[in-house]
Amino acid sequence: MTDDKYERLAERAERGELTVKPGTVRRGPGAGAAALDALMEATGAASADDAVHLAMGRPPVGTKRGPSPVVRARVPQALKDRLHALAERENRDESDIVREALAAYVKVRQVS
Repeated sequence: MTDDKYERLAERAERGELTVKPGTVRRGPGAGAAALDALMEATGAASADDAVHLAMGRPPVGTKRGPSPVVRARVPQALKDRLHALAERENRDESDIVREALAAYVKVRQVS
């Protein structure tokens, strides 16, 4: 799975767009295999190891260990639209652009 596909899948999950389909709950001896098949299909993983790695979640941003705090802010729709257009044009994630902009802002203001 490419990073781009992974990001899109993660964003869909964060927005709550991935839901359980009614009647798809499995129990008994075949449940584990059915779950792995569903996970591999959902993630596009080529192997069980890749599927498990993807299912464990995103790696922390900027470090190898520890939590990645989330910063939330409301912005005008026009700014969000411009951010989206920029991300599309540069083939980047919106969150990468926001992190870069925030780091530059804090650096200019010499906040340590």
